[in-house]
Amino acid sequence: MRYRRLLVNPEDPDYLDRRLRVVSILVGVIFAVLFLKLFFLQIIKGPYYRKLALKRSLRVFPLAAPRGNIYDRRGILLAGNSPSFTLALDPQTVRGEQGDKVLKKLASLMGEPFPSLKQRYLIARRESRNQVLLAFNLDRDVVAKIEARRFFLPGVEILVEPTRYYPFGAKAFHLIGYVSRLNSSELKRLSKEGFSAQDFLGRVGLEALFDKELRGKKGRRLVEIDARGRIRQVVAEEPPVIGKSLILTVDAFLQELADNLFQDESGAIVVMDPRDGRLLALDSHPAIDPQAFIRGFSSKEWDQIIHDIKFPLVNKALSAYPPGSTFKVVTAMAALEKGVVTPSSTIYCPGYYRLGRRTFRCWRPWGHGEVNMVKALEVSCDTYFFRVGEEIGIDFLSQTARACGLGRKTGLGFPGEMRGLVPDRHWKLRVYKEPWQRGETLNVAIGQGQISVTPLQLAKLLSAIVNGGYLYRPWCVTQILDPYGEVLEEFHPYSEGRLPAHPRTLKVIRQGLVAAVNGPNGTGKAAALPGILVGGKTGTAQIVGMKKRIHSKDLPYLRRDHAWFMAFAPADNPEVVVVVFVEHGGHGGSAAAPLAGKFLKAYFKGEHPS
Repeated sequence: MRYRRLLVNPEDPDYLDRRLRVVSILVGVIFAVLFLKLFFLQIIKGPYYRKLALKRSLRVFPLAAPRGNIYDRRGILLAGNSPSFTLALDPQTVRGEQGDKVLKKLASLMGEPFPSLKQRYLIARRESRNQVLLAFNLDRDVVAKIEARRFFLPGVEILVEPTRYYPFGAKAFHLIGYVSRLNSSELKRLSKEGFSAQDFLGRVGLEALFDKELRGKKGRRLVEIDARGRIRQVVAEEPPVIGKSLILTVDAFLQELADNLFQDESGAIVVMDPRDGRLLALDSHPAIDPQAFIRGFSSKEWDQIIHDIKFPLVNKALSAYPPGSTFKVVTAMAALEKGVVTPSSTIYCPGYYRLGRRTFRCWRPWGHGEVNMVKALEVSCDTYFFRVGEEIGIDFLSQTARACGLGRKTGLGFPGEMRGLVPDRHWKLRVYKEPWQRGETLNVAIGQGQISVTPLQLAKLLSAIVNGGYLYRPWCVTQILDPYGEVLEEFHPYSEGRLPAHPRTLKVIRQGLVAAVNGPNGTGKAAALPGILVGGKTGTAQIVGMKKRIHSKDLPYLRRDHAWFMAFAPADNPEVVVVVFVEHGGHGGSAAAPLAGKFLKAYFKGEHPS
């Protein structure tokens, strides 16, 4: 086989031209690729990388907006703001080994174990897209230590934030409410509306009812960050806008007075102006300092709260309980309106009332003798109301109760307010699949059995009885103010209608209530005041039925009777209505009436709570 060898002469002009062309093409291709790459990076992707570069050097941090203030009717602060120090970390800077170093230094400065601080950071990091708020209400000494070492703590910032401040603490907890940060489920639901894990929400009371008005508008701060994550300068800032403020109808001194009366007891006091339905005080006891919800609870503290048999988290002023003999004013109204009795007609009370084979006993074993309507209210005769209750019937009695505002919310609007219950034959058939029994009507007629009302409902009802029959919706806010103090909105009394009673019927009931406090055998004598005519009605609501009488104090706490007393004064021209409810307090005349008497005495003397 023969091979042919190709020889190329380097000095051949064609050969040189070919090499130059190849090199030129290669260089052209390289420059074309470089040009296209530059075009892609600078022209096509230019805005993206420009934005990314700015994002790495400039950061936007939100600025918390102070919530609006809440004032009582005299301008006394009930909820405001105070500055506090918050430790914030930039999650984009605190990463990997550097992040652990920063957290270890912070743990040492704060006197906290590193693992617990790291765990808290990781939990907070999952709920935050911007800065992670790691610690709140820092002590000034800790702040000074951190600020002195800021050069060695990249990504760390001490924020001065507005923190909710409640001057009256637990004394106004259920009225004002409290705020706390969003939890994970709330954040997931509200993040589209601009909420973050650092935001607060009003939980109960006025903080919840007017949360949108009180919240304010967050600001923003644009800062320059260096390569080590340290803030070099503030480039721009949009200040936050403080929320709107509320002016209440409530009197802070009366609120404090009401709470002080309970001492170790559990219950509620509602104070209302019967002339227009404005609330002067709304207290539930015991309660919790709302400041604690901002700083947080330990697991031991929270366990004690939720297992407390006096239920400090429950607003008892808006919770429903059997009304006891306070309900007899409704039975009296229904009896007079239906014509079952007249004001002067009498019923004999031997200490019991028989219905078929059952015997219903009056609270006074030896009876009250002959009693008319006024006397029956004065001595709270069960036998009298057993008799008229049977003749009224559950249909008309329940109809009258609902027309008096019972069995439905009062219209105050607070979260958690209960409707209570006005039972009738349709309700029992629907719930228990059983027909209504005549004996059940007798129990309802004296405020026992399945019926339940709230202290606020009773205050609304009594106000209507003493003001001529007008059912005013309870209200507690008179004005909403902008951050400059200008009035944005005003609120006024609102009448929902009238009681289903003739003025002469209401007059007889008022006479009976005045006799209950001032009569020789009145059950509410403990509320009487010298020089001021007080009217009222006691109530004792059994929790469990008993075959024989046992003094309430001899029973376990949760089996003791509830004590009620509702009062108004001065009787000739009422300006204040007070409803006192003592949970498991025993008898209304001995447990609740004295508290109402003390309150009214201080109210009319203008005494400041001690």
